[in-house]
Amino acid sequence: MSTPRTALVTGSTDGIGKATALALARAGLHVIVHGRSRPRVDRAIAELSAEVPGAQLDGVSFDLGSLASVRKGAAEVAARAPALHVLVNNAGIFAAERGLTGDGIETTLAVNHVGPYLLTHLLTPQLEAGAPARVIILSSIAHTRGRIHLDDLMLERAYSGYAAYAQSKLANVMHALDLAARHDPARIAVYCLHPGVISTKLLREGFGPVRGASTAQGAAMAIQLATAERIDEPSGTYWSEGQVAPVSPAALDASVRDALRAATERLAGIGDAAAPGAAAASDAARGGS
Repeated sequence: MSTPRTALVTGSTDGIGKATALALARAGLHVIVHGRSRPRVDRAIAELSAEVPGAQLDGVSFDLGSLASVRKGAAEVAARAPALHVLVNNAGIFAAERGLTGDGIETTLAVNHVGPYLLTHLLTPQLEAGAPARVIILSSIAHTRGRIHLDDLMLERAYSGYAAYAQSKLANVMHALDLAARHDPARIAVYCLHPGVISTKLLREGFGPVRGASTAQGAAMAIQLATAERIDEPSGTYWSEGQVAPVSPAALDASVRDALRAATERLAGIGDAAAPGAAAASDAARGGS
């Protein structure tokens, strides 16, 4: 009997992440459920197990807003899954009020971008061991209205919840493009998506009483990307509500991408993972598309 493929879905104790974990468990994958609280992780595993009897489920709890916690969590994942086949960077927040993490990073940027960036970096050996592996990053259509404030990443001078969220979602798209340029797509393919306007806690907290689609609909594209035997679109492709879509022109600014990568790696304490100019080389190879 073959060993099942393993997937880690961040933020999978509720919402889109939980719907993704449920579908992947039904598809026969070994799913690692992640949340910030261990009791919530255990409760989600119990609920998923009731839905999919016999499912191979594991759980890890760590805070994406704490670099030490991310490092500890990544080590736990690596111990449980020496080979990781799918990483779904789903977890995210919308913070109406500005705050700083214990590492001194603006909270939205930390949880939505720096933490997932570090996690992906730390789990790269496991993804290589699971090749062909896939990294799926949930961004948002909000990235098209975002700007990377290189002179004020922490938004000390002009904070709004939406500006912080849009900046973090643009950073997600830039991260996906950088990863796609950095890795052989036959070994690690990277995709990014806007799931749609989905009825989640984040939608309520960030945008008020807006009617959204179901979490199952929101999870559909991530599930397809995680389970499809073949994906014809190239690594680095962005989807919006299930359709291939262009990214914001801002995401293709090679100099800003290089600067954001350097700043992120400095904040995360991981050093340069790609040579300067990689974004420019990537965009040249893509013909600027």
